[in-house]
Order: sequence, then C-alpha cells, then structure tokens
Amino acid sequence: MRKFALAIGIILTFITTQVSSVELKESPLQSQLLQNIARFGSDNFNDFDQEASSITEDWSDRGIEGNTKKSTAKAAIYSAILPGWGEYYVGHKSKARVFFTVEALSWISYAAFTTYGHWKKDDLIRFANERAGADLWGKDDDFLDMVGFYDDIDEYNSLGRAFDPHRTYLEDNSTNHWRWQSLNDQRIYRHLKNQSREAFRKADFMIGLAILNRVVSVIDAVRDARRSQRTLDDSFGIAKNIRYSFEVNPFSDFRQVGFTVFTPF
Repeated sequence: MRKFALAIGIILTFITTQVSSVELKESPLQSQLLQNIARFGSDNFNDFDQEASSITEDWSDRGIEGNTKKSTAKAAIYSAILPGWGEYYVGHKSKARVFFTVEALSWISYAAFTTYGHWKKDDLIRFANERAGADLWGKDDDFLDMVGFYDDIDEYNSLGRAFDPHRTYLEDNSTNHWRWQSLNDQRIYRHLKNQSREAFRKADFMIGLAILNRVVSVIDAVRDARRSQRTLDDSFGIAKNIRYSFEVNPFSDFRQVGFTVFTPF
C-alpha cells in the first residue's frame, strides 16, 4: 500500500512539473478577445477626437479663440479706453465695429459743432463791431447777452439798472460801448449768437454720447466675457466629472469586454 501511494505521488509530481514548463498557446477565444479590444479602443478614441473637434468648432462659432478664457477686467479696461475694443478682444467683431463707428462719429461731430460754434461767435463779434461799435473780444456770455438785449449802453445803465439796482454801472468807453444802428441789426446779432450757442450745446451733447458709448461698451464687453467663461466652464466641467470603467472577463458567457461611462447627469 505504501508503495502504491509513493508511485501515485511520483506520477503527480512529474505531471505537475511538465504542465508548468509547457508554454500555453493562444486559444481562438483569446485571439477574438484581443481583436475586439483593439477595434473597440480605436473606434471609440476616433469618436472622441471627432467630438473634441466639434467642440472646438463650436467655440469658434461663439467667438471664443481656442479654449482661453476672456478676462472681464481686460474687457472692461479696453472698452473704457476705446469703445468696441473690449468686444473685439472677446471675439465679437461685428458689435465692435458698431461701437467703433459711434465713437468716431461722436468725436467727428464734436469737432464739427465746436468749429461751427466758433465761426458763428467770430461772426457775431465782427458784426457787433461793424454795426454797433462794440468791442466784444474776450467778453463773457453775460455781456454778449446784454448787448443783444439792450439797444445801447445808455439804455442798459438807465432802464436795466432801474429794474435791477444791484447791477454794476458801466462807464461808456471803448471797452463797454455799443449802440445799434437798427433793430434789424440787433436781431441779426441775436440770431448769430443763438446759432453759436446751439452749436456749442450740440458739441457738449456729442461728448455725452461718447461717454455713454463707453459705459454701454464696458457693460456689454464684461457681459460677453462672463458669458464666454460660463461656456468654457460648462464644457470643461462636464469633461472633468466624467469617469470611465473598462472591464475584461474572457470567461464570461455574456460579456467579455465592458466599457462604462459615468457622467454627472
């Protein structure tokens, strides 16, 4: 009995040694499994590359250059310096051209109205000197109004000071003298003065328009920069929260390879 047990032990030891030293060959099941894994990985990574390309194109359509976030501070500063510059920085070139146009027109109009106002003021000064003997160079607007309202300096000192005793008495000299030759000349003078004042008011309005254009451009550029940041955050936020699970079980009767994507939604 002991001899029989010893013989069985020797045979088992020999079989075990021979099996462990034999190189296992790849079975048809294993070959098919490796081919499936290679094809699965190639197809899915190609799909991933196409999806990334579509995301990049979507960023381009939204006016976002690459995947760079736009700074709201830079957009605001640029628009404050030059309206439309912030929009151009964010990538909205169409809106930038509108702000550029408004900025250019406002300053061109300001220059035009200011120039016209000075022309009319020069005309009224020359006209008053020719038709009323007045020297209005360097005089303020209050004095120009008095010359247009009263026929001469005597009427101002008598009638004007009668209604307002606190008015300063004007000595009739070369600096203060004026005397209109006709009421029509006085009307022409007032018309020139009103034209000059209206031109200067329009010039001031153009400055206000330029300031308003800056304010609107700053607000719009900051809003667009924040919107671009939200777009990028949403796109990358999804990618950051995605998890993958890859499983291989060649001995399963139902599924040899498993690939699972866990999304945050």
